Amino acid sequence: MRFDTDVTARLRRDLLRRGSTLATLLSQVLAGKQPPGILALLAQRPGMRPEELLRIALDQVEARRKLLDSGDDRYGRCDTCGIDLGAAALGEMPWADRCPAHAAM
Repeated sequence: MRFDTDVTARLRRDLLRRGSTLATLLSQVLAGKQPPGILALLAQRPGMRPEELLRIALDQVEARRKLLDSGDDRYGRCDTCGIDLGAAALGEMPWADRCPAHAAM
């Protein structure tokens, strides 16, 4: 396992927190509400409906959580090139799946 027990627990907790936030936003959007900050999220991917963007983000968080929970060495590495994202980056964004060079793809 690449991360010790305490780091793994913190990363998992942060992933679950992010998933909960995204699920709440999705339920608000599906209820016809416009939660704060949703416009900033939509600006990242023009042409996508809010619920599409939120579902993609929720799927990303869930996929990262599954990798972390299974002890899969791919967690914390770029999906494109395999470079280690680093503990500092994962501490800020534990759902990250790409390095800065591939993040715009």
